[in-house]
Amino acid sequence: MRLPTTILTGLAAAAVASAAFAQRVPAPRAEVAGPPAPKPFWVHDDGTIEVNGDGVHLVFESWDEYLGSDWFRDNGRRCGLPADGLRPVGEEEPGGVAGGSANDCSCTRTNPNAIYDAENGPLYRIPVVWHVIQNSAGTQGYLPPSCIERQIEILNEDFNAIAGSNGEEGWPCQIEFFLATEDEDGNPTDGITYTQNTSWFNDNGTYYNSLAWDTRRYMNVYSNTASGALGYVPALGCENIDGSNVDRVVVLYQAVGNCATIGSYNRGRTLTHEVGHYLGLYHTFEGGCANASNCYQNGDRICDTNPQGSPTSTCSSSASCGAQHNNQRNYMDYSVDICMNNFTFEQHLRMRCILDHYRVELPCADCGAAPENDECAGALPLAIGPNEGTTSGATTSGVDAPLSCSSVTGGQVENDVWYTWTAPGNGFATIGACGSPFNARLVVWNGSTCPSTGGSVAACSDDDCGDDPVTTFLVLEGVSYIIQVGSPNGGAGTFTLDVQFDEITNPPANDDCSDAIVVADGTTTFTNVDATGSGFDDPLACSTVSGPQVEADVWFAWTAGCTGFATFSTCGSDFNSRLAVYNAACPTGPTSALTCADTGCGDDGTATTLVLEGQTVYIRVGSPDGSEGDGVLNITCEPLGGNDCPEDLNGDDIVNGADLGLMLGAWGTSDPDADVNDDGLVNGADLGLLLGAWGDC
Repeated sequence: MRLPTTILTGLAAAAVASAAFAQRVPAPRAEVAGPPAPKPFWVHDDGTIEVNGDGVHLVFESWDEYLGSDWFRDNGRRCGLPADGLRPVGEEEPGGVAGGSANDCSCTRTNPNAIYDAENGPLYRIPVVWHVIQNSAGTQGYLPPSCIERQIEILNEDFNAIAGSNGEEGWPCQIEFFLATEDEDGNPTDGITYTQNTSWFNDNGTYYNSLAWDTRRYMNVYSNTASGALGYVPALGCENIDGSNVDRVVVLYQAVGNCATIGSYNRGRTLTHEVGHYLGLYHTFEGGCANASNCYQNGDRICDTNPQGSPTSTCSSSASCGAQHNNQRNYMDYSVDICMNNFTFEQHLRMRCILDHYRVELPCADCGAAPENDECAGALPLAIGPNEGTTSGATTSGVDAPLSCSSVTGGQVENDVWYTWTAPGNGFATIGACGSPFNARLVVWNGSTCPSTGGSVAACSDDDCGDDPVTTFLVLEGVSYIIQVGSPNGGAGTFTLDVQFDEITNPPANDDCSDAIVVADGTTTFTNVDATGSGFDDPLACSTVSGPQVEADVWFAWTAGCTGFATFSTCGSDFNSRLAVYNAACPTGPTSALTCADTGCGDDGTATTLVLEGQTVYIRVGSPDGSEGDGVLNITCEPLGGNDCPEDLNGDDIVNGADLGLMLGAWGTSDPDADVNDDGLVNGADLGLLLGAWGDC
């Protein structure tokens, strides 16, 4: 539906005035009582959108319908920046901290002085407080912290031309945003507030007088309906309104971060555009073709953006002011999010100038600063015992935990800090951050080299003590580890990382394959208490859902006394056992095993493989979860074609007293090795058969 231009123009002006300057317009004098006039823009609890003004009444069923309408396009609602003359102007004189003059970036001119070049200047870190405003029913406007955190990341990608991000084509401004970690009174905060008020949700009333944090020290962002625009600021940064509650950035809640639901505006560029205004930038099409000449004092006051007669709304360049332009790639045009990818060099100079002269107190040098171990390269050494740490001000390194380590939130480790630790001996290390004031996550990476996602993990933990981590894992003397502490959902704060170490002082004699104990057919008892791991997993084919790892393992060597099928079993062990049989030599990695087992009799294993008489194999018995205890290893060898002399219980080719002793030891049981007649019971019938074969076989 397309409305007449005169109606649209009047309605647009009314909407803008209502959106940003209700506090400046005197209330109309009441003359005749009657129903209140409908609001120019209103979102109802059921999500329907109503537009009113100058005899126009429009209703849209959804945001997609509204944002795709002629009314939205024709009224320029990509941005609700008020027209010049309707913007508030501060009364204080601009300050100055870096030299130069406030005239270098006034509202009438730009002087691209090299003193503002980020290449030689400081990093400006800007604390953000985000006010989420919902309707009173709580059915509209909610944003989870993850959406807001992602939007802050998008700002940093766009303002700093981060490699691999959408913004990498732009100019690095050395301007970084972070959610405030301390409120105005110095108390810890996550930098997000939530309010339910239908009028405020519809961008009515002076809500900022109730919600604003000191606008000199914080960039206040409000998400609500933005009066039907995608976003707006009440004034440019050059208008010197910092310190006033009205100083703010407003963004439509449907266009925020990775939670944006609007097809053309779903990549978080709306806030990038509005923060550009907040830091003193005009639209690239400001003044039409005025900046074709004297471009530092006309149009957008920037010369390295091309003259532009009108806003663009697609990704295609167009002819304007007598030349082609590509401003549709600039964050300060009106194109859709997927097109936008840059600020120019002179735009970055102007924004940094604004921070130097008009928003002097906003950059924060001593609050929210990243910890010294914010990146893995700066990892700090850990000591045994409590280690105090903080993730306040930490950035996200982008190294994720394995999905197996995570809860339902995924593998991300956000706002992370890094540590190193070297095991002082063989034993078990326990590391935890229990009692942290935020939802903490911990990953222990193998080795001393900074890891990447998918690297080797020794241990990890997320919710093992409340929503905080604690984990115990086997360590070897002299082996180093990298420890990453962060949050699955962007939480941050101070914490205590406690490190404890229990040394293994008496490992079993057969702890290593080179010291394997020689065993014969029958039953051998053993222990894996205090055993270390051999440092490699079983083949993947040997594993169950718990993975292929084998911990606390011990080794045995066995030589086959027959050509046939050998059966190996750990049934009856009092820990969760796993076994694998390797041929000929001690293995050094997860090479193919002759056979292996994790289950078969409860959580113990039994497996059978073909062997040749005289063949020596190595049997590895350990645990998939590091459990320890006393174990039982039973080995039998069934010759091909069956046993020709079942009375020869010990397989020495003669029936004698040794076999009698084995039978008497199994008397009354169902031991298959002594049950000569296979009737399920070792008794007199078996004894008779044995005595009948005495001295034979």
